[in-house]
Amino acid sequence: MPINQELDILYQQWQCPNQQFVKGGVVDEDMYESCEIKVLMLLKEVNDPEQSENWSLVTLIQDQIRKLKFYPIWERVGEWNFGLVQGFPHYQNIIGSFREANISEGLLDIATTNLKKSGGTGESDYEIIRKHAIDSKELWTSEIEIIRPDIVICGGTFPIVQEILGFDYKPCASGANIGQALGTKFLDFYYPMYRISPKVLYAYFKETMIALGY
Repeated sequence: MPINQELDILYQQWQCPNQQFVKGGVVDEDMYESCEIKVLMLLKEVNDPEQSENWSLVTLIQDQIRKLKFYPIWERVGEWNFGLVQGFPHYQNIIGSFREANISEGLLDIATTNLKKSGGTGESDYEIIRKHAIDSKELWTSEIEIIRPDIVICGGTFPIVQEILGFDYKPCASGANIGQALGTKFLDFYYPMYRISPKVLYAYFKETMIALGY
């Protein structure tokens, strides 16, 4: 069964009337399955304070790829994953003449979801995210088991995930913490919109993934 179809069956069990639900999933299943390194971006929540309707991160990303116009958060994710898939070219080569195509290619290869499935504001409340993650542990752990990534990049979510799953972790050579659970690796990394230069974040992502042998 295709990954997104299997996820939809899971989501139907968790969706509630009058409560927003934002789905995760794999952007392009064929490209994801063909990747040597399958990446799941595990983030906190979407920036959608009105919570007016249910929607899908996959559809959001696919629309951006089709229009070649990207929200800054997905620009960063696309840059990181394109670099990973392409053997980490220099940052200027990624954002040069073929920037939109490179970001698109990077995004097509990923899976993504949030610990909290309803929208929030631009500034996430740690305790709210933590409570949602505890209450819906069965949901997001099932997502990971269905998606079967080689590595889960925790964009600001690692402390919550590690606390709930209780796995051991240690720093790799770059200083980033890495642990293992649910048949995959969990990487403690910055939220893509962390207030630091994108080229610095890319350099640290490159150093970290190379330190992990990717």
